[in-house]
Amino acid sequence: MQIFHFVILFSLAYTQYHSFEWGSITSLLTPTGIQVIDDGRVYASTGGGLLEFNPQTDELNFIKMEEGLIYLDLSTITMDSQGRLWLGGAYPKGYLQVYEPDQGLVREITHLKDVSEIRMIEIGSQKAYAVYVGTASDATGILEFDLDDSGLPDYRDYYTNFSTTTVTEIRDFDYYQDSLLYITTDQGIFVGRQGDNLKFIESWHPVYEENNGIQFIPQSPSLVVL
Repeated sequence: MQIFHFVILFSLAYTQYHSFEWGSITSLLTPTGIQVIDDGRVYASTGGGLLEFNPQTDELNFIKMEEGLIYLDLSTITMDSQGRLWLGGAYPKGYLQVYEPDQGLVREITHLKDVSEIRMIEIGSQKAYAVYVGTASDATGILEFDLDDSGLPDYRDYYTNFSTTTVTEIRDFDYYQDSLLYITTDQGIFVGRQGDNLKFIESWHPVYEENNGIQFIPQSPSLVVL
């Protein structure tokens, strides 16, 4: 179903292309994620903003800075339990924006100076986490956010010490049952428990110790490798 929505969004955006808009339309035609809210509207994060498609009216809207976004190159999109869209910024600005479809931007986190990109976001009932890439070429880790009374994020901490060998790539991330954090890296797969001091290597336990892991599915649990 998500592939179908990608095709529809791409096709509609392309049909609205005009030669005088060529400078921005290329980015809008590169979706990086997709979410469908309760009323059926489809949203896709792109390199040029947020695309909104209403299948009931066949309307396609481009949500950009004029509509309240503060950064348009989006690397990922996730929806929380209240239907708000969490948007992670691509290089070089790893901003986190929370967009409410009928209200606009309701939270922005832009002060994380050493974060150049946010790639994956997982949202729980009291915490949220995101994979980030740092400004240094080999810097990557997990950001932790507390959720306030409205369920909106406040930055809390970051974690990078998963292994005695430096992790330079996080390939997959799962926040399981509001408790366990599974990260798939170029040095293996590790699990940490919320509430432990995740700053310490000792708090991260290896699940798989080869370097060819691509995705871990905690519900199974099963492992997909190259």
